[in-house]
Amino acid sequence: MVTERSAHATTVKLAQVGDYSVSNWGDRLYPGVTSHLLRRIGLEADVTHFAPLPGATLAGEPIRPLREIRRTKVAAVLVGGGDLVRFDTTTVALDHMAIPEAQRHGRLLRLRAELFARRHFLNGPGVWLPEADWVPGAPTVLVSVGARRMAHDPRARAAVSRLKGVWVRTTHAARQFEAAGVSPERIVRAPDMVFAHPALSDQTRSVERGRQIVWRRLGVDEPLVVFHAAAFHGWPEARVEAALRSLTGLPIAVLSLGAHSGEDRALAAAAERTGTLALIGLEADEIVCVLASAGVVFTTSMHVAIVAGSFGTPVLTPGVPKTAEAFSACPTPPQVEEVSDEDLADTVRARRGKRSDHDHAPNAAAATKAFESVLEMAGVL
Repeated sequence: MVTERSAHATTVKLAQVGDYSVSNWGDRLYPGVTSHLLRRIGLEADVTHFAPLPGATLAGEPIRPLREIRRTKVAAVLVGGGDLVRFDTTTVALDHMAIPEAQRHGRLLRLRAELFARRHFLNGPGVWLPEADWVPGAPTVLVSVGARRMAHDPRARAAVSRLKGVWVRTTHAARQFEAAGVSPERIVRAPDMVFAHPALSDQTRSVERGRQIVWRRLGVDEPLVVFHAAAFHGWPEARVEAALRSLTGLPIAVLSLGAHSGEDRALAAAAERTGTLALIGLEADEIVCVLASAGVVFTTSMHVAIVAGSFGTPVLTPGVPKTAEAFSACPTPPQVEEVSDEDLADTVRARRGKRSDHDHAPNAAAATKAFESVLEMAGVL
């Protein structure tokens, strides 16, 4: 277990940049977990958060728009976490516009997305890789990021070359950065920082609160089957409905993580057509507790698998490479089982309520060590 060090005598000013204004539970967890990690390593820091749209973090701290960041004075810029090293700017815009996955077509919609991008993103090869420093003169490090296929054109390589350190979640991402010209000693591969979520250290309280939430909202007092699936992972409403019908007779509820791809509407519609219970619009901490108390969780989300699995909740996935790759970076990966559509019902019935003992501490310690490493590269520690 990593212990807290003595806090620095002076407060360090930091900027943190990410996808925190999008309506997605996983992305919105990062500011709070970052604050927790800073406390774990004993660094007294004043963090200002930036995202494409203004708003507030889960803790109520202000989120300022990206376009204001260059007027700030900070010692370093943290970019992450999240699946941020990507070059599909239009998709990121559509996420923030909360356009359902099935409706993302048509020239007019793409023009609206391009206008959104010009208004809210900085110029660069990707939303999170601007052409100039986020803050002039301040070093930038990536923290707990994923990388999709990286475009190795001159603009992308120039943006990546300015990074002082990179904390990635997968071997694939590490190779992407090496191929883009980042030296291996500046790349750290470690578990996603959500493995260090503070609620994971209070399992008993989280489980009990989750049971209370499920009873209060759904009137269910037995181990709940939580079902979550996103269209962009290959789960349109017809496939969701077929899966829900195969689980008839079980205490099951669909769980939405947000509205960024119309997920909340799609899951709610599928639930209504199949007579399934629904957990739509939960607060972030309520989602954590529901996952802690569930009898079994089926999900396409990496972050749902991280949190539920870290509590010892049985986790089933349809086979999501992103999740499998992220778990391979863990000293003690949670148990996750891949299941086909045909075997889903039988597997859910067999696994429901069969919790496992899982020690999340080694994964949290590895994430903390990675955070320390990139802060050292930025000259903050």
